[in-house]
Amino acid sequence: MDDRHKTPRIYASGAQKRKLKVDRDNQREEKRKKNDDSEPRKLNIENTNTIENEPIVEQEISKTFIGFENDVGIWPQNSTNEMITYWIKQGSKHLQNCDKIVLETKSVQQDRVDRSAHNTRKCSIHFFKRITKNKEVINRNWLCFSPTTGKLYCYICKLLGIKSGKLSSDGFCDWKHAAEKLSQHETSKHHLEAILALNHRERKIGCLDHQLQKQIAELSSYWRKVLKRVVSTIKFIAERGLAFRGDNEIIGSPRNGNYLGILELVAEFDPLLSAHIRDHANKKSGHTNYLSSTICEELIDLMAKEVLGEIITRIKKSKYYFVSVDSTPDEAHIDQLTIVVRYMEEITPVERFLTFVPNCGHTGIEMANTLITFLDYHKIELNDCRGQSYDNAANMSGKYQGMQALIKNKNEFAEFVPCCGHSLNLVGKTAANSCVAAIRFFDFIQNLYVFFTATPTRYALLTKKLACIDKNKRVYVLKNLNETRWSCRADATKAVVFGYDFIKEALEEISNDLEQKDIVKIESKKLNESMCTLEVAFYAIFWNDILERFDLTSHLLQDPKIVLQTAVNALNSLLSFVQEIRNKYEEYEEKAKQMSGLKDQSRFELNKK
Repeated sequence: MDDRHKTPRIYASGAQKRKLKVDRDNQREEKRKKNDDSEPRKLNIENTNTIENEPIVEQEISKTFIGFENDVGIWPQNSTNEMITYWIKQGSKHLQNCDKIVLETKSVQQDRVDRSAHNTRKCSIHFFKRITKNKEVINRNWLCFSPTTGKLYCYICKLLGIKSGKLSSDGFCDWKHAAEKLSQHETSKHHLEAILALNHRERKIGCLDHQLQKQIAELSSYWRKVLKRVVSTIKFIAERGLAFRGDNEIIGSPRNGNYLGILELVAEFDPLLSAHIRDHANKKSGHTNYLSSTICEELIDLMAKEVLGEIITRIKKSKYYFVSVDSTPDEAHIDQLTIVVRYMEEITPVERFLTFVPNCGHTGIEMANTLITFLDYHKIELNDCRGQSYDNAANMSGKYQGMQALIKNKNEFAEFVPCCGHSLNLVGKTAANSCVAAIRFFDFIQNLYVFFTATPTRYALLTKKLACIDKNKRVYVLKNLNETRWSCRADATKAVVFGYDFIKEALEEISNDLEQKDIVKIESKKLNESMCTLEVAFYAIFWNDILERFDLTSHLLQDPKIVLQTAVNALNSLLSFVQEIRNKYEEYEEKAKQMSGLKDQSRFELNKK
């Protein structure tokens, strides 16, 4: 027979365990009876109406409950509130059982069979301490040994019922891999959550382990500092309207986007962030680092909700408000409804953007229902709306089925005021399109822009000529015409007026350049001849004056702090200006003659040409 079979049995049988349990229960019961018989009785002196010398026994926690035994291994699976409170006050000092003799005699032996002999491993006292990288020794107060089962347990996870492996359930006895497994457990997500939960309970009952509190404070402080840097980066990017993400999310890649790129830049001068990126970046999913796009999007969403909540609070404080709504497609070609609210903060009007609502429909009733739903969700009273402003589209400003009419049916005080900026833009566009000569003039300005920007050589020649203008004055370059905002055409006409002679010189030089293609020379000559006419010079000066004033008025109407009376005064001022220049034909004609080089010719000769 092999020697291994002669080894005494280590584990007790089921019958032996049951017998030992019965003996322990009997011993506890006898001990409890002795304590009850020997405990002195206390008199109730608070109630004078009771029978004299009536004994009242002071209530205490029942020690027969196994949850109050100094052995984690025999604790029940589910802890009661009374048990949790008791052990929070007691602490883990009496539960650890980390005496070397107890560990060697009570721990479960782990068999290891090799070629030569039979060896065993046991629980070591070294498991109850952790050595940091800077050689600091930290006691594992959460680790406890059970003399009954001979296994290790996590006191915190076991007490709070956190499912984090064998340390919180059946017990741990893999002594070969104990150092590695214990290190993994104390840094695991479930164990850290258990520490925070225990910390919360300890604060409630006024009992907190100093070393544990220090560990929690250090951990919280570290992640708070990392989070502060991440939030500051998100705020910086959001304020400037920059893109967050790139082609990948790899730290060190030049294509990882503005979010990770700025964090890398800050890390070059910030030791804490540099160490954090070095230790936590480019890890697999499930590793907390606050650097992933998921965390970034969650933080953006939280920040947006905070800002929206603050704006809504101010709207409710102001009570009365003015709503402005418009729909436009974004870069992803998704049509979104933009909701903007104006209200008063003390004596100052404030305009705030609230939200985008995607794909709500284009009919008046669909947009009206979307707005009402949004206001109801945030508990903003529709009856407090005192005005609404939209563009001049039929679905918005329609008299019967438009959005403004449907809102006014629910609130008669929500007066509709057409958007002044949009209305002014329509007036300018309609006025210019009703004049054939004006259409030809703006087509000529667009042709100039297209001609010079067609090749870098032509554009470089133009900028070189414009650089000859007085250095103390601003240089205006040719601009592309904007089809939606007519006020922006002021920059295009201003560039032609202030660089009129230099543009002619550039065109003439290109037309006389033998190295240029014939079609380029012909087009350049044609544009130069047009600039030598009185009509182009006249309209350049005339439209420059009108559009300059038009653009100033348009920007004034878009000021968030503008009041209605100021808008009315600005529009009346623009109307008076246009009416005055109608009587200045001769003045514009003289300026046009000087700019086009036709100063010495009579009006008859000019008309003949």
